[in-house]
Parts: sequence; structure tokens; C-alpha cells
Amino acid sequence: MYVHIGDTVSVPIESIITMVHAKGGKSHKSPIHHYESLEYIAMVPEEQIKTYVVTDDCIYGSGISIKTLMRRIDEFYSIIKR
Repeated sequence: MYVHIGDTVSVPIESIITMVHAKGGKSHKSPIHHYESLEYIAMVPEEQIKTYVVTDDCIYGSGISIKTLMRRIDEFYSIIKR
């Protein structure tokens, strides 16, 4: 299953390693600095990034809040448990 993370981008749920709230932006020290070797894709201007989505092969700067992304994933899992 895929989750829509903004713009025209959807990623497989199973490829998501972590999602990080972008409090101060990419320039501030955050847990995503451990993934510097991955390609970085900003889907919105830096000041509009709300969440960094780290996948197996890249980091996405998403304008969608982490709360909304988690709700989308939770909704998917609640549907398949039925």
C-alpha cells in the first residue's frame, strides 16, 4: 500500500523508515542528519516543510503534517484488519 505524502508523490508504506517533524527546518540539527547519504527531495519550499519522510532510498520534505500522515497510515491498517 502507498501513502500520499504531498504534491504528486506517494510512497510504499513499507519503505518508510521514519517521519520527523520539521520544527526548525533541515538546517537545524535533527534526526535526519543520520541519513545524509540519501537523496533529498523538497516537495514544497523549505519554509513550508512540516515533515521529513525518510524512506529506503531518499528523504522527502513534505508540506503535510506528521499527524495527518500518521492518520492516513492508521486508516489503511484499520481497513485491512476488517
